[in-house]
Amino acid sequence: MIPAVVLAEPSAHARRDWPDAPFLALDLDAFGRNVVHLANTIIARGGKQWRPHTKALRSPQIARRLVAAGAGGVTCATVWEAQSMVDAGITDVLIASQVVAPGAVRMLAELNRSARVIVAIDAPPHVALLSAAASAAGVCIPVVIEVDIGLDRAGVPPGLAAADLARSVGSHRHLQFCGLMAWEGHTTRITDSAAKEAAIRASVALLTDSARHCVAAGMAVQIVSCGGTGTYPVTSRIDGVTELQAGGGVFGDVRYRQEFGLPLEPALTLVATVLSRPSVRRIVCDAGWKYHGYHPTLSQPLHLAGAAQLAFSAEHLTLDCDTDEAAFAVGERIEFAVGYADSTVFLHRELFAMRDGAINEVLPLPTRP
Repeated sequence: MIPAVVLAEPSAHARRDWPDAPFLALDLDAFGRNVVHLANTIIARGGKQWRPHTKALRSPQIARRLVAAGAGGVTCATVWEAQSMVDAGITDVLIASQVVAPGAVRMLAELNRSARVIVAIDAPPHVALLSAAASAAGVCIPVVIEVDIGLDRAGVPPGLAAADLARSVGSHRHLQFCGLMAWEGHTTRITDSAAKEAAIRASVALLTDSARHCVAAGMAVQIVSCGGTGTYPVTSRIDGVTELQAGGGVFGDVRYRQEFGLPLEPALTLVATVLSRPSVRRIVCDAGWKYHGYHPTLSQPLHLAGAAQLAFSAEHLTLDCDTDEAAFAVGERIEFAVGYADSTVFLHRELFAMRDGAINEVLPLPTRP
């Protein structure tokens, strides 16, 4: 596992060596402690497999660090994300969505020549598409059945419908039924902790019950996958779940720490440059919405004397402060704790991994070809 290291204060010299802003900075020490916490919670104490979702992380190098910390594979949202992970040597990937576009289906089949790339399905047309592509490529595509346990997005109804679709998969020799997955994302909006835990347990029970229906129908169930960063403290303790997909929490963004109250450290910041100081209470910097996702949680400026209202434009971010701000002169840097990594990281092409305020490594962030 990545060791916990005491974080030193960044040196002034290291800050002068930073690249031109705006850029994303990852505090490797805080990140490492978040990784240790998630791995311990899910693997050591929960007894589950860890398959972190990479839709926020994006970097294959970051994903490899999670595998080194005990993750058995990764979860992706698209076949293009899966391609970047396989190219980096990660050979066990779950695409937690349906793949139906012709080019994407062919790519999925090709990926299964050198890796195990599992895909979620929820209807007979998916079976037909995948079976035809796997047959043409001469490979076997592993699949999981997605079950709708209350999110009201994709997924078969829980129970017998999952078993029926699993049997259909089993009748195609170029497909392999591996198990089931779901996402209890609707429960993350519940603020009362006791009510939230009860809702998570009730929702996930629909998934584990569906797995029992599959077993009763004679289908071997290897995977029962669920649990994101917003629910891992509960899902890691639920019997019948085999693996969790919590991943974005390793960045410790504002949403997970403050809105969900999770014991994570802020590791990801956006560094901007002050462009203008029209008054002692106004700061204008270059971290507009082209660089700085603000849905669903606003980022937070660091090291201000008081609070500030944020107003985003394409290339500008205006901070109207509630007290005089003597610092942050024109040309100086201003940092923000990222509000939600999922809506910010994909806007960037590089991630600057930092230790003690100095750049340790520049990690490329792959984009769709």
